[in-house]
Amino acid sequence: MEEIIKVGNPILTEKTVDADFQQGVVIGHFLIKVLKKYREKIGWARGLAAPQIGENKSVFITFVDDTFHIYINPRILKKSVEQNLYREGCLSCAPFCGDVKRSKSITMEYVDEYGNFNIKEYDGFIARLLQHEYDHLEGILNIEIAEVGTVEEMNSDSLLEKMRDVV
Repeated sequence: MEEIIKVGNPILTEKTVDADFQQGVVIGHFLIKVLKKYREKIGWARGLAAPQIGENKSVFITFVDDTFHIYINPRILKKSVEQNLYREGCLSCAPFCGDVKRSKSITMEYVDEYGNFNIKEYDGFIARLLQHEYDHLEGILNIEIAEVGTVEEMNSDSLLEKMRDVV
């Protein structure tokens, strides 16, 4: 199985560079292949970014509603002031997780695998997932931005975690 780059590898702390469209598609499909294998092995994982497989390119994928989506050269254009908390895990930081505060909604632009330019608004879990994967492109790991005192070994089913409002 292809190895996921783990915390401590400097590529995870570097900002990525834009990919040309063809590179983005190739990297995106490889990310899908890797994520499928990990999902079969561990039973969870909703996204994967190019730095996690050693590619310093602005590409990530998500797996939502039984569908894979490729995001090439994404940019978050707007974030809501309202935030929530969620106990986030990450394949690169496993077995550690932590409570991460993120915006409840975002507006993001990106190119999809068909070459279409998109600007879309997202909220709820998908907004959180996109922000997590986007952070990988910015060289930021979830355990680095987790609330102080919340990073610990994951000892529960990550699929049972719930988002909580920030008060």
